[in-house]
Amino acid sequence: MAATTEPTIDARAAVESNNASALAGSSGSNKKKKAKKAIADNSRYLGAEQVLPVQVKSSNAKGRYAVAAGDLAAGTIVAVERATAAIVRNQSFVNICHRCQGAVASRTQTRAKVDGQGNAVPGQSERVTVPVHSCGECKMAAYCSEACQTSHAKEHGVQCEALAKCNAIAAEHRVPLEHLRALLALIGRRQADIQASGAAGQKKQEDEDEEVQHVFVAPDALESARPTPFSHAMDLNPNRHFLDRSAIKDLQAALKDVLALVPESARIPLSEAVEAACIFNTNSHSLVVNGHQVLGLFPFCSLYLQHSCNPNCMYVGDSNGMLIVRTLSDVAAGADLTIPYVELYQPREQRRRDLLMTRHFWCKCRRCSTALSQSVDRLMDGIQCTECRRGVMIFEETKEVQDINELITDMSALDQEIQGKFAECESCPAKIEVTQLVEVLKSAITDYSEAHIALQRGDVAAARLLMERYLRNYEDKGVLNPYNTYLVNTYISLIQVCTQLGEADRAIRYNAVVIERMEGAKGATPENYPRLAEYYMSMGDMCLKQAKLKAANQTPAGRSMARKYFKDAKPNLEKALKARAVIYGKDSPRALDAKRLLDEFKREHDEFVKATEKKKLPKKQQQPAPATAAAVAPPPTTSSA
Repeated sequence: MAATTEPTIDARAAVESNNASALAGSSGSNKKKKAKKAIADNSRYLGAEQVLPVQVKSSNAKGRYAVAAGDLAAGTIVAVERATAAIVRNQSFVNICHRCQGAVASRTQTRAKVDGQGNAVPGQSERVTVPVHSCGECKMAAYCSEACQTSHAKEHGVQCEALAKCNAIAAEHRVPLEHLRALLALIGRRQADIQASGAAGQKKQEDEDEEVQHVFVAPDALESARPTPFSHAMDLNPNRHFLDRSAIKDLQAALKDVLALVPESARIPLSEAVEAACIFNTNSHSLVVNGHQVLGLFPFCSLYLQHSCNPNCMYVGDSNGMLIVRTLSDVAAGADLTIPYVELYQPREQRRRDLLMTRHFWCKCRRCSTALSQSVDRLMDGIQCTECRRGVMIFEETKEVQDINELITDMSALDQEIQGKFAECESCPAKIEVTQLVEVLKSAITDYSEAHIALQRGDVAAARLLMERYLRNYEDKGVLNPYNTYLVNTYISLIQVCTQLGEADRAIRYNAVVIERMEGAKGATPENYPRLAEYYMSMGDMCLKQAKLKAANQTPAGRSMARKYFKDAKPNLEKALKARAVIYGKDSPRALDAKRLLDEFKREHDEFVKATEKKKLPKKQQQPAPATAAAVAPPPTTSSA
């Protein structure tokens, strides 16, 4: 991950720099000169500049980063990468192919019932759905076809025995199963790279770079992209110093058991295994591929596309499991290319803490560094002033957290820090103690959680009542700012709840509020933001369905409602199509779905307009013309007073 990757020190450059310092000292200077930290070596990644509109750079201040090689239009592909290693998330691991992430065909069969550790329960059986193509030994790898299973044999061969026992090992050592599966995927990639180099598993890792070169491909040649080599993944920062000793100890014990099950020819030292597991955990990207969650490690994108809370690019997964990065808006030549690692419509401190917990850095991007009083972030957790009812209460929290352990104990430190301090209204002279603001926020969080716990239980009707009460108590009474994340997320949940209850009109009203808030909070989300694009799509879809339903009602009131819903459907479907074409590509399934719905809207609207105009005509004009001209009745006339 670029933001957490420290500049790599080239050993040879460091030695030369030290030698130069020594020579300078011997020539008469008594002062010790500190050797300059060498800038990261980009030579292995310069191939990207030949096929993509980017330049790769590095500096002591930024580390590695990429800039636009020229002026780029919105929707331009700036990075394409096939993962060094990818794993299907635990809940979906038998649903998509472990090689290409394509859909997996399934069949139903009866088998012995197994417990949580995968052991057979004596005398019990169960009906299960299993992949048509899968590994019969480990039962963990599924494939879309026999061809994919054969192509994956080199990698899976070194994983198979260990995969079969991963569940038990993870449970014994209290380590997430996905950490172990990720390491095995990396070992599989390393072995495949070595075999591809012609060394048949005998070549030493330090020489591998000369044999296995990363292949960058142009956007029109995605199918030819090869996985980024294992050696490139080791350029990433593992951030293992952020893990406490007990977590490292548990991970080491689990990986030791896993490595013992890996063929000796593919085995790596335990220290390297811990390093690789930490690299995957810190730097992987979560993608939605064919409707399922996939975790992949993409070294080039992680190294060179830095995080920003106001990004100009977005990464997505395509149907073949590749990571593709496109510009969200027009980008000027020389501008840094940035992507988001967290949800952007949330308070600054929440974003920062999420990034620290998952990516191990405290965000200092331009949005996070702007004074809160001058940033849209003041609205994300905004509490309304009780005096003027217009402004929000501002408290500039400046404490910087650099360590997860500090973050975990930070709440008590925060309580001490805010004692005796005041928040000020942005619109009037009113002040309030920060401790009072904290109490208001705690109450809002408690009530918000209560409503969503009901939704998680499946009690949709109760959840709706609690959520609507939440809006009355915290929005209608002017407690929280309308753009507050808790209010907006409540409206988002109500869209889901009302849709499940069949209350389409109400769901549409709530969807309209979400769009209004996210559009109105300027700077909270970038142009063509994927999440907002989906609310455009759902709004347009629901409005079109209601328009068709109301149009079938042959009453003036029904036609009036149909006209309104048609009017609301059009701009939302147009925005959805524009955004999806930028984010996913104009020929992507998502963009084509939006285009299909927009075309359906045009057909339905045209038919509605024709039917409505026909009803407005006088009865005699609606009838077919008489056979003879003599039979044609004169047009109606009006007399003037």
